[in-house]
Amino acid sequence: MNDISKSLSKAFATSGDSQVGHCEANVLASLMLQSNALVSLETAVQLCSLSIQDINFRIREGRFPPPQNLSLDNRETKLAFRVRDIQKWLNSPSEYYTSQSGIKDKGFRMRHD
Repeated sequence: MNDISKSLSKAFATSGDSQVGHCEANVLASLMLQSNALVSLETAVQLCSLSIQDINFRIREGRFPPPQNLSLDNRETKLAFRVRDIQKWLNSPSEYYTSQSGIKDKGFRMRHD
């Protein structure tokens, strides 16, 4: 199991020492990686051990994967990150760079609900 799988498993593991809970978390982590699932800002914070403010700053600088906008209207912005993008960042955070516009350029505002 690679680092992102371990991190995802830990993030989704149920409280307690239930083997079933850990097994389900491992399966969920594997499925998320295979399908390149979207994860919330809160999950990205856990996986990357960064604060929301640090993620926002790095996105604006192009040093963190840009979020995907899941909103259907302009009333409320829901953002998520692709698991594989997070994995690429985790593999080499100091070398990660994207030429895509950051959240400031797209008018996104990251919120922690």
